[in-house]
Amino acid sequence: MAERNDMTEIDLLVGSMCTTSPKEDRETYEEEQSWLSDIQELLLEEGIEVDLLSRPGVEIWEGGIARFNDLYSLRLAAARLEEGHGVGELPDVDDVETPDPVLVAIFEGTKPTRFAHLINHQGEGGYYLPVDFPEPIWIEFGDDEEFDDEESSDDEPEDMVVSFGSSVGLQRELLELESLLQRDGVPAEHRIVRCLRVLRNAADQSVANELPITVW
Repeated sequence: MAERNDMTEIDLLVGSMCTTSPKEDRETYEEEQSWLSDIQELLLEEGIEVDLLSRPGVEIWEGGIARFNDLYSLRLAAARLEEGHGVGELPDVDDVETPDPVLVAIFEGTKPTRFAHLINHQGEGGYYLPVDFPEPIWIEFGDDEEFDDEESSDDEPEDMVVSFGSSVGLQRELLELESLLQRDGVPAEHRIVRCLRVLRNAADQSVANELPITVW
């Protein structure tokens, strides 16, 4: 597995969503297998058939994106290029408090995009699965101990929504976007191109090894 020594705001791991083998920790392994079995059933209800239970503890590749803003800017560039505009000036701030209206329209489902797996997916958290499906799936979890914040003082646990994209779809989108960025004259060392390369490496490894990408 590739080693990383840099500091990043977004980390990506290609490997099993079951992080523990039965030899390492039987109790944790069984808890994860139970949770992943539930996830598989929920995904199957959405028409997505995927094996999340095999190869527990396997990790193939690890990488990271320097700043969340780099991912935001890559998404914005994709939306602008899709509309036929150039990339132009992209925001370069640590925290984007007001998303671009075009991105908001895509997030809310009022504007279609051919870059759905790149744009309409959690920036922090979520997964990409090594199967092909057209749009990311967002699954809401209720009162589940797996996701409860033990330090929370709230009497009632909050629901949590997790997104599942397709690494096959992401790979396809990034190939197209890379070509568009080159055509628009974006330098190879621009921060959004570096971000794209990290995502592309993750998608390539996920598809080649038939393992999910975990984003956190």
